[in-house]
Amino acid sequence: MGASIIFSRDDSIEKIEDKFQSAFVNGSYWDAFGDLLDAVFLPNYPKLHEIIKSEEGEYLKFYSFVELDKEEFNQSVKLIRNYIAKQNNPTEWQKMAQVVWNEIAEPYIIQDERYQPN
Repeated sequence: MGASIIFSRDDSIEKIEDKFQSAFVNGSYWDAFGDLLDAVFLPNYPKLHEIIKSEEGEYLKFYSFVELDKEEFNQSVKLIRNYIAKQNNPTEWQKMAQVVWNEIAEPYIIQDERYQPN
């Protein structure tokens, strides 16, 4: 089972399938990244959690950064980066989540027009 992480939307593009920038994540890596999002957002940022990790359908599973405004987007990026940076001895599961963030999510994040370094 796999699913998509949706990063941004370009409404100037007419074809619906080309409007969204997204990446496909498979199996356990998907679950590990979901657990990372829960750990980062659930304790103190439930609103951000609800936006990014909204209810999943039976067949369509996704995490979405599309609905975040510029401030929420950059706050989310900072919270995820800080959380990962504080993991001194990450478990294998946490390492899988880090792979998703570093190798799949991060390249899309820094290309997004809402992104502000620092």
